[in-house]
Amino acid sequence: MGLCGSTDGSSLTISGTQQQPSTDPGTDSNWSDGGPGDDTGPGEPSGPSQEAIDLAACMDDSGTTRCAPRPNRPAPPASAPSTPGAPTITISDLARFAPASIRATAEPGNVGIAGMPTNFTAAASTQIQDGELFGVPLRVRFVPAGYDYTYGDGSSATVTTPGQTWEALGQAQFTPTPTSHVYREPGIYSASVDIRYTAQVDLGGGWTDIPGQLTTSGAAQEIRILEARTALVAHTCHENPAGVGC
Repeated sequence: MGLCGSTDGSSLTISGTQQQPSTDPGTDSNWSDGGPGDDTGPGEPSGPSQEAIDLAACMDDSGTTRCAPRPNRPAPPASAPSTPGAPTITISDLARFAPASIRATAEPGNVGIAGMPTNFTAAASTQIQDGELFGVPLRVRFVPAGYDYTYGDGSSATVTTPGQTWEALGQAQFTPTPTSHVYREPGIYSASVDIRYTAQVDLGGGWTDIPGQLTTSGAAQEIRILEARTALVAHTCHENPAGVGC
């Protein structure tokens, strides 16, 4: 900036010039372009920025800043990667983990008498298997829910109990039980029991029920049915070991 003065003897005229860095409104944000709504006119400086106003409000007459600086706001955290959802598992997907087949047994000794109850039992219990499915480790729990007996003589029965021995039930031999069957004719029969299981899976967050049931086919068991004959004798077999039926 330069100053110069002149006088006519009764007054003093002072003039000055100031060089601006640029008068191009496209390169200096402190100059207005005189567009619509701008009444400063071309080449006139625009008003102070909001930052300058805020700074002036924080300073006293001595130029000391009285305001605490604004804290820097932390950058927002990067979004966490989405956790892939657990795979959808159906009861058929669990067939590879199914418990081993169970062989039905009949008492006494897989032998029965025609016309009298033959008592069947199946030693099924809850089974837990560890493995991997769809690349995810898991545990599978199978709980017996039903027993489908096929007796080999064209008869079958569906029950919800595995059956118990006559002794465990407190019953005499050849008396009816929830799982007994009466063969009408002597012969050899192939009996089996298919077991239906409900299933649950644990992917690390606890057991989850899987809809439906999984059936494990039973292995065949040979049952011999004998014909019973009665005879009136005077002595027991202990008294006469050579007697009829001894």
